[in-house]
Parts: sequence; structure tokens; C-alpha cells
Amino acid sequence: MVQLDDRILEQLAEEGDADAWEIGFDLTGTVSPGRVTERCKVLLDAELVDRYEQEIVEGRFETYWTITTWGRLYLNEDSDPGLDVPEPGPRPPHATRPGWWAGF
Repeated sequence: MVQLDDRILEQLAEEGDADAWEIGFDLTGTVSPGRVTERCKVLLDAELVDRYEQEIVEGRFETYWTITTWGRLYLNEDSDPGLDVPEPGPRPPHATRPGWWAGF
């Protein structure tokens, strides 16, 4: 997480859904839409934002970003995405060595 991520989440929480251009334009110090999209993809992987496509002109779609419940919890300091680590599962049978294998 970088400072821009917090600013993006705050912008989405205050203003609602927006595309990368709108988010970058509204942020102090104007951030490029490419940089906003890059950071939103990171936030998407952390499940703090979600995206959807909206048709703006016939055949042309724009990606809009929206804050999720996890994103709102993060802003309220009720959640830490760095601590949300999945628990490891058992190894699948095809990835384990047979019983006779000594390993040396």
C-alpha cells in the first residue's frame, strides 16, 4: 500500500464510483489515469475496490471503480489488508512423494 492508494479509496468513498480519469483529476496534484489504473488493480487484488464496465458510447466501454466493504473498513481502520493472508492448505496428492521415497 502506498499513499496514493489511500487517496484513491478516500476519493471513491466520498464521491462514489468513478473512472481512472475522474479519480486522477479530482486528486490533489493531478495523477495520470494510467497510474490510477495501476494502483486500482492492486487495490482490486486486495479486494478493497471492485470494477465494472459501463458503455459510454455505442461499442465503447469505460472501466469504473467502486469501493468495497473491505475498502470502507480499511479507511475506518477496522481492517488491515496486510494481515488478511490465506491459510495454507494441504498438499495435493500429485505433489507429494510416495512413501518409499527416502529423499536422499
